Amino acid sequence: MTRIDQRGSDARADQPRTGRRARLAMVGLAVVVGLVGCAPADDDGPRPEASAPAAAPSPTPTPAPRPVPDVPVTDAGIDEVEAVAAVPPVDLSIPSLDVSLPIDEVGVAEDGQMEIPPLAERGGWYRYGAAPGDPEGTAVIAAHVDSVASAGVGPFARLGEAQVGDEVQVVRADGAVVTYAVTGVERIAKPAVEWPDVFVRGGPARLVLVTCGGTFQRQARSYSDNVIVTAEPVGG
Repeated sequence: MTRIDQRGSDARADQPRTGRRARLAMVGLAVVVGLVGCAPADDDGPRPEASAPAAAPSPTPTPAPRPVPDVPVTDAGIDEVEAVAAVPPVDLSIPSLDVSLPIDEVGVAEDGQMEIPPLAERGGWYRYGAAPGDPEGTAVIAAHVDSVASAGVGPFARLGEAQVGDEVQVVRADGAVVTYAVTGVERIAKPAVEWPDVFVRGGPARLVLVTCGGTFQRQARSYSDNVIVTAEPVGG
């Protein structure tokens, strides 16, 4: 979570990371991830359990704003940090679950939440944390469990079925494959998730995968839980 002001005060943070180093000013970055993997607010159709696997007309109606439940906000508490070159992930697979999805680089949305690709078929890597293959820090990849844009569930709908020891393979932009082994699978009610334990910039290298789980609460337009899978590098 090493990046810009929550409202984007440093435009340099959105520049691609190349081989050079850049000093990025930080002013109280805050990220809320209690909604990752949740369905868009305009979906009124029947919802699956989270564990289950033409030109637009003009003018286009303005969608209703998504209600935001009372979830914790984590202050990164950083004054400045040094950004280094990183090789982004482009694909992730969990062979034991027949899960495979491409990965996009994401950051922080205007509302302070971690960005998630709108299609449930795509995952998002938080580019201001560690990257898969980095020698330290937590690489975070999240995806919607389902979405209106996808008209159904995505690959991460099976994330809760992961077992300790399952392999997770991440392909990087340079063609290298980083292999992890699952060390933990948690299903946690959203208000109880300790996000500072997920977005860790230092410490041992690891990978954390996040989506929604539990039951879909129509009034809140949100799933009740988060599914959090932790994995460590194989042979690292």
